[in-house]
Formats: sequence, C-alpha cells, structure tokens
Amino acid sequence: MKIANLEVYTFRAKVSQAVVTSFSTIPSRAMALIRIENTDGQFGWGEIWGNFPIFTTEHRAKLAGWALPQHLIGTEIDPDDIAGFCDGLRSKLHVLSVQSDEPGPVEGIIAATSQALWDLAARRAGLPLRHLLNPDAPNSVPAYASGLNPADCIETVARCRIEGYRAYKLKVGFDGDTDDTNLKALFADMEDGERLFVDANQRWNLEDAIAAAHRLAAYPIGWLEEPILADRPADEWRALKAECPLPLAGAENLRGVENISEALEWLDYVQPDVGKWGGVEGCMTVAQNALAAGRIYCPHWLAGGVGLMHSANLMAAAGGDGLLEIDSNENPLRSIITAMVPGIDNGIFSMNAEPGIGIDVPLEELTQWQTGHEVYR
Repeated sequence: MKIANLEVYTFRAKVSQAVVTSFSTIPSRAMALIRIENTDGQFGWGEIWGNFPIFTTEHRAKLAGWALPQHLIGTEIDPDDIAGFCDGLRSKLHVLSVQSDEPGPVEGIIAATSQALWDLAARRAGLPLRHLLNPDAPNSVPAYASGLNPADCIETVARCRIEGYRAYKLKVGFDGDTDDTNLKALFADMEDGERLFVDANQRWNLEDAIAAAHRLAAYPIGWLEEPILADRPADEWRALKAECPLPLAGAENLRGVENISEALEWLDYVQPDVGKWGGVEGCMTVAQNALAAGRIYCPHWLAGGVGLMHSANLMAAAGGDGLLEIDSNENPLRSIITAMVPGIDNGIFSMNAEPGIGIDVPLEELTQWQTGHEVYR
C-alpha cells in the first residue's frame, strides 16, 4: 500500500473536574490523532499518547508533523510487514531521539504510526483489527472503570455500576487516612463478583512502598499498580516483589521488549500502553510474552477514544484473563468516539464488526474541541 497523505489533529476539552493522581492533576483532556491514507483512499487512525503534563499532546502532534511526512508520503508499505516498517522508522528517527533527548515523544509518534498502519491494513483487508491479528479473537473483552479520584470515588463507583461496570481502580498514594477511608467505604459497598484495584502512580520509595503494601493488604485488593518508579533498578523491584503481599501491576511507563520482559519477573499484571511505546506490534509481542510467562495482559490507556479502540482490539487478539482499562473520568474525546460501539454491559466491553478498529472518528462532533489540523501530501 502506497501512502498518499498524513493528517495530524489535536483536540482539547475543558472538563468540570480534574483527573487526580498522587503526583499531580490533569485539568483538561486532550487527544492527538494521526490519519494515514493510501493512494486507494483507504485510511487508518492512530493516537499519540499525551495526557501529562497538559502541553505534551500539542508538542507531540507538532513533532509528528515535523518528523513523519518525509518517511511516509509516497512510501510503499507491505501490509504484512508493518512491524518491519516501524522498526525501520525507529532506526531513521533514532538520531532525532538522541539529539533532542526526547526518546518518549519519538516513540509516541512511532506508536501512533503503527496504530494507523494496522488500522489501515485491517480496513484494506475488510477485517476488524483483532481478527487480522487473530482470526479467533472474540468480539468483546472484560473491562474495568479506571482513574477513580480520591474525593468522589464512592459516587463514581455508583455511577459506573449503573453504566455496566463490575470492576474499578482507585487512585492511592495520597496519605494513609485518605486511602484507608476510601477503601473501607468502597469495600463496604462492593457487590458480589465486583473487584477493586489500586494505582499509586509511582508514589513511594522502596521502604515506603513495602509498608504501604502491607497496610493495603488488609483489603481484598486485586492488584497494586506502580508503587515505585517504573525505572527503579531491578534489585529494588525484586525486593518489593519478595515483600509485597499483593499482586503487582505495571509496565505502562517502560519502553522496549527487553525492559518489559525483565519486568515479567516481578509483575503479575503487565500493562503496556499502545500509544506510549511499541504500537500494535510491540504491545502484541509483550502480551504474548506475558501470557507465555504465566502473567496477565491488561493494556493501559487513559486518553482518547482511538487509542482505547486499539487497546480493545489488541486485548481481544491476545487473549488471556486480563481486563481493558476504561477511564471513568469525564472525557468527551473518548466518550463520543466509543459511543459508536456497543460498549459496556455487565463488565464486558463489546465491539462492532466493522473493519479496522471498528470506528471512524466523528470529526463533525468533535469540532468544538479541535485546536489544530495539518495535512501533509
């Protein structure tokens, strides 16, 4: 397939309540998309990761518009070797990554390129992306409501339960009293079969993480996510694993198959982000490695609707006992896009049978939040 043009879109929506984490807040919701079209008029969508800090979305969109066109426009890409093309793109952009000292943003635009090319290839084949990756993939996956803020988590769970969720993830790492108060209240209200996970957002050092894990183990928590910084030495993670009474989750903030493969030693739940690193082929490799090692693949996603649909298709194709992360916070850049699929019911997220990721981006419904659009031919 020969690439004819690239479009880069940015959107930003004001929300009534910020997303709260142990390290900061996210006061508005943003989305950066790329749309790649071939000479036959077929297209695919990808989303560049960007939610913190708030200006990272626009920065990465500008980076995509500056770096990608020269490597895409007019290029013949084998739809059976998208991984090879993205590896080549990574090599070509390596000097940019080193010289700019921005490996994360460069990996983000490569990941979005991967998404868009896989979406394009699946639409070209007339198949949902999950079926292009795995003909036996199901059309639905278990899901959980993520990002519960500490101040209103009780109300959020009640709302999400009505919306069809049966599993939830609470932000922790603020102080012991806040965490304990919320956990006591949430577990007192849990219904049969419901599950609760917690995310510390890299809050503690090793000593504090071990102490917090023992305190949190008083509750039937499904996993403890990122209690220490993702890039702490392996010896620290091994020590944490040895002392931690709860299952550990993480990998959204790791880059590279080798780094994530090493983390399989201590992670029970593996959470690569399709927009941060690796795109479709990278996350699929990580998922397969995790499952082979007896770990559980649960893709991370906390941005717009395009990346969420890629995550859902990836999880369906990979299989296993994981859950799809769906942000519970206000975000029209997610909810308007996912309104195009059947959605959540009794803890299960269902997709439609349309080719690619199953949706086209309803640009006319997103106009009020659009902040940028560039076309490259």
